[in-house]
This record gives sequence, C-alpha cells and structure tokens, in this order.
Amino acid sequence: MRNGDDCPATGSSWLQRLYTRSPALFCFCGMAILMTVLWSLGFQLNGDVDDLVKLHEVRTLLETGNIFDRTLPGVAQPEPYVSHWPWIVDLPYAAFARLLMPLAGFEPALMLASFAVPLLLLAPALYFYNRLVIAMGFANPAVALPLALIFAARSFFEYAPGRIDYHNLQILLLLAALVLMLSQNRFAAFINGLLAALALAISAEFAPFYALVMAVYAVDWIFGREQGPDRIVGFGLALALGGVGLFATIVPPSAYFAVKCDTYSAPHVTALVAAGLSFAVVPLLVGRRGGWATRAAILLVFAAASAVALVLLFPHCLAGPYASLDAYVRDNMLNRIPQELSLFRRPDFVLSGSFPSMALLFVGALAPAVICLNPQSRSRPLVILALFSLLALALAIGYFRYFRYLPVFSGIGLTFVLASFLPPDAGQGRYLKSHVPTASPRYALILPGLVLSVAMALYQLSARPSHAAIPAAEFADSCDLRHFEQRQGWPAGAVVLTPPLIGAHFLALAEGPKVVTIPNHPSAQGIERSYRFLDPSTADPRAFLDASKATHVALCGWRGPPSPHLETAYPFAAALMEGHPPSWLRECPTDASSPLRLYSYRNADGSDATCPVSTASAQALP
Repeated sequence: MRNGDDCPATGSSWLQRLYTRSPALFCFCGMAILMTVLWSLGFQLNGDVDDLVKLHEVRTLLETGNIFDRTLPGVAQPEPYVSHWPWIVDLPYAAFARLLMPLAGFEPALMLASFAVPLLLLAPALYFYNRLVIAMGFANPAVALPLALIFAARSFFEYAPGRIDYHNLQILLLLAALVLMLSQNRFAAFINGLLAALALAISAEFAPFYALVMAVYAVDWIFGREQGPDRIVGFGLALALGGVGLFATIVPPSAYFAVKCDTYSAPHVTALVAAGLSFAVVPLLVGRRGGWATRAAILLVFAAASAVALVLLFPHCLAGPYASLDAYVRDNMLNRIPQELSLFRRPDFVLSGSFPSMALLFVGALAPAVICLNPQSRSRPLVILALFSLLALALAIGYFRYFRYLPVFSGIGLTFVLASFLPPDAGQGRYLKSHVPTASPRYALILPGLVLSVAMALYQLSARPSHAAIPAAEFADSCDLRHFEQRQGWPAGAVVLTPPLIGAHFLALAEGPKVVTIPNHPSAQGIERSYRFLDPSTADPRAFLDASKATHVALCGWRGPPSPHLETAYPFAAALMEGHPPSWLRECPTDASSPLRLYSYRNADGSDATCPVSTASAQALP
C-alpha cells in the first residue's frame, strides 16, 4: 500500500507521460480554452469583416440548399452580388449547423457552428504542426511544440471562435502538405496532389506556396532522389484528377466555359491539369535517360508550353483578380486597405508599436536559412522549412495579407533561436537540443532578422510614403462597430446605402435589410456608388442614391460638438453624420448609444420610405 506522499509524484508522472505521448492534444485544449475565454471577453483576435460576409453566405446556403448559386440575396447594388468563394468553404459550417438545427433551431445552430467549427479545425492543424516540429529533430518535441505555438500564436488565432473565413482551412492544408512532403509513405505524394488541388480551388492566394511544393517534387525527380519518379508522377496525377473533380463539384455545367479570374473556373482547372499532366508524363517519357540538366530542361519546356497556352487562352487574367475594378474604386478603396499594401507602404506598421513583434518574426523566419548555411545542418526537413519560411517572409513584405501566415514558420525558427541561447546540457536546454548543428556563434541566428528589420525602418524614415486624403466614405465608415446589434425592425423591401464596413455588419444580421455594398471586390459597383454619394466633388448625391435603388441611408454618427475640420473637408458627409440632412432625406430615430445615423429616402414606387422601428428583441452578432 502506497503512502500519501507518493500520490502526487505518481499522478504527476502519469500526467507527464500522457502529455509526452500527446502534446498536440494538450496544446489543443489549452489554445481552445484560451481563445474561448478571449472571445467571451469580446476580443476578436484575427477576425475581420469577411467573417460577417461568410456568415450571411452560410445562412443563404442553408436556406436555399443550392450549392451552385452563389448569389447573395442580401446585397443589392442593385446588380446581383455573386460570391467569389466556392461553396466548399461553407460546407463545414453548413454541415455542422444542419446537424444541430433539429435540436437548437436555425440561428442558434448557425451561431454554434461559427463558434465550434474553427476550434475543430484547430485539432488537425496542431497535429500536423506537431509532426513538423518532430521532423526538425528537437530532443523533446513535447517541449518544443508549445514554445513554437507561443511564437506562432498570431497564425493559430485564425482558429478562434467566429473566425469563419477560409484562412484557417488554408493553413491546415498547407501544414498537411509540408508533412506529406516529408513522409515516406508511397501514397503521400498522391494525397498531397489532391490536397493541393483542393487548396487552389478554394483560393489562388496560396499558389506561391504550392508552386514551391511542386518545385520540391520536381527537384527530387531531377536529381534522382529515392522515390523521386514515383512521387512526381503520383503528385501530378492527383493534381490533375483533383482539379477536374473539384471543377465538376464546384462549377455548374452552365458555367463550364465561363472565364472568371477571381474564382475557380476554366483558367484555374486548365492550369492544374496542365501542371499535373506535365509532372505525370515527363518522367515516363524521359525514363532514366539523361542527367539532371536534361531532366530539368525537359520539365521547363513543358512548364513554359503550359504557361504560354494559359496566356493565349486567358490573356485578361494576367491582370489578376481585381482587373475589372474601376480606377475610382481602386484609388479610393482597394489601394487603401492595409492588408492590400506592402510593408514598404505601411509606416503605420513598421514604425509603430508592432515593430518589435515584426522584428521577432523576421528573426524566426530567417533562422532556418542561417542554420542551413552550415553543410552539416542541411537535413531535408530543415531545408524545406527554410525554403517555405523565406517564401512566407518575401510574401509578407510584398503583400501584407500574407503576414498572418508568417508566424507558422517563424515559430519553429524562434524555437531554434531560443535553444541556441540555452545551456545545451542543463535545464530546458537539454529538451530543445537538436541533432541539427546550429550556427556558431549563436548571434548569427538573430543577426539577419535584426538587419532586415532595421533596413525596413530606415527605408520608412527616408522614403516616408505619402498618404492620399481620406475619402469621405471611409471617414463615415470608421465608428466602433464591435457591438453592432439589430435594434430596428426594418420595413419590407428596405435597401440601405452605407459605406462598405457598415454594410457588412447589416448583412450579417439574421433579419436585417438589404445593403448596396460590402467591402469585397464583387461589390465594386456598390462601393463606387456609396463612395461617390459622399464624395465632396459629387454635384448631385441623389444620382448615386437613385442608381443604387436604395430606400435608406446609414453612416457613422458624429455625436460630439460640431467639427469645423470635418465640415470643411467633407461638407455633405459631415452634415449627415451630425444630423443635418438635406430636404430629400429624413432622419430616423436611433438609440442614443447607436454608433449610426439612419435616414429614409423613398421607395421604388416614389413613395416616402418609412423608418425602421425600434425593437426590444435585439439580435446580437457573434
């Protein structure tokens, strides 16, 4: 019989063994609890307005059951708004909500899906991240994993409750791709090809990462590495088959020959099939003939021929997914969105309180590459990590929307940095010790990241990027909408002209009005009308109000004393924000705590539009 003194030690030993066997499970529980607590306290973490649009999109899918019709009924520009996101990104949320609807009802089930599905996606993401950490060769991955997660927390906050955009799914698929590249399973490359097709069907945003995935398989074959031919053929066949299968799944037969550059359509499936067949056919044609130069040349010929064919077939897609946007929308809205800018144009980020975290991420992103400078350190997993880390860094600097993915790679790099500064044979150092020799001296690991950070700061101080004047619509869209709630019952047929962000908040309401615009590029016509409506240079704002067929106007309310600067810069917008409308608009009563001012205009038949009425049953957003 054991005495009481043995119990704590025994319990601790049992718990420690369980954690050592399943660190990803414990990290999942810890992160899920942390993000749930932060969510309950009102922190949005990585949330953005796309989550609101996605909520309406999933709601529409559940209501209609039509997977091919991507028209969102809540957006009336008055032209139809057709979503550029394929229905498969809505599937996890719609399926989860459908299971709960008999028990909880429609809206509660949808809210539960928005809460739970991102957390459920976190579990496999952490599993693959743990596999990646193990492949790096740390002495005790159970210690290295939580440290890497602490450094990579910003990326994994994409799995916070309510974060229902597609970014968390993309991170999961990329982590799976990295692990499958390192796997010795003979089916790993084939599965990776299918996942690559899925990721690129969801969005072309990760195309640079999957181009690097393809490059790794190509290099394995070119240099005759073990299983190189089988890997490239399997990946290529799966990529082509997956591309065709997803095309049939996502695209309705009536749109098979439609060309859309911003969503999965003929150009995308053609590119996937061309790349996949090139990978599958070239090794079979070449066989064992020729050296690495011959193999590389033949593969490049096939790649060049595929690229030329794509350019000839779909030349207008060379301008990117935003090619059709009007110059006015580009200059006044798109080019002012922070995530659409490069770090060279973001002094508000580089020269701000975010600078230390940026420098830390730069250090972690470059550390694997520094380690690989030592020939003894070039293990396949570390070289692959270094390549993807460098690519993520380049993308983040050139296009800020990629910055959210950089911590995935910097987290592991910073763990190497931390290990290099700890005594290798004492304390935590022995757990983080890796069989991979790190750079010597240890400061070499942090120097490149610090130099890059200083260079970015010096550039900002010398170049000092100029900022264009803030458009009136952006100013009228800048109130605090974090606690936006449904406090009005809107009349049937109401269509509200708002700046884009406010429009997205209305769109997400279960029983809100239709809106003219939201901040997504398929809503470019509505964006232009809402911006021109408030533009001081517009002679007759009613022309754009009539063109949008709106019955009401909503914008941020200015509740403080009148601002001479505001009234001088934006006379029309200021009058509406301060509650001084023209004779053709009538202010509607709003709660004193409301961030908005509402105005009624007229209905389609020419009659005066009625104001929304206050309702006690507030429908809060998640």
